[in-house]
Amino acid sequence: MPMSSTLLRSSLPTWVLAACFSAAALSHAPASAAPPAAKAAAPAGSAAKAKQEEVVEINDRDPAMQAAFKKARASLDEFFKVADGDDPKIDVISVRVKVREGNITEYVWVHPFERDGKDFKGKANNIPSKLKKLAVGGPLRFKRDDIVDWTYFDVKARVMHGNFTTCAQLAKAPANEVAQLKKAYGLDCKR
Repeated sequence: MPMSSTLLRSSLPTWVLAACFSAAALSHAPASAAPPAAKAAAPAGSAAKAKQEEVVEINDRDPAMQAAFKKARASLDEFFKVADGDDPKIDVISVRVKVREGNITEYVWVHPFERDGKDFKGKANNIPSKLKKLAVGGPLRFKRDDIVDWTYFDVKARVMHGNFTTCAQLAKAPANEVAQLKKAYGLDCKR
């Protein structure tokens, strides 16, 4: 039974949706599982509410999150082979990076991104909650060591690969809702 957008809006906390998918990934969701509208599509008066709803905090001291970072970093070379390829069935190639502003740290999905010498550059693909100098769509430069997660979507197989931090966050959500979400988006946290 396909998951309706009403189910996503009413029963799953918005942090679960934002944790799972960058705005670009949500645009590839199955039609029957359309997510809540992104901030850009929100009415003018609801910008503050949209910002609050799209914030996803990562507890980098959580052992499950540290394990997710480790798993993602250990598989970066394989991810880059896919990212550097030209396979038309692969889409929404994104990385989640650690961004620092003084003493403030936040984890932001970046899509699109590209190599820039030894480093990378791209665009922030979700709304930072604490960072003052970065906005959604804003340019971002980062190093390989800043990457804590990666994801891409296999359009033909309808499978999302990577997204280890999301799997760590979903471990705390109700099992039946998580199962529906994983099925709708093809997210496999057993890999």
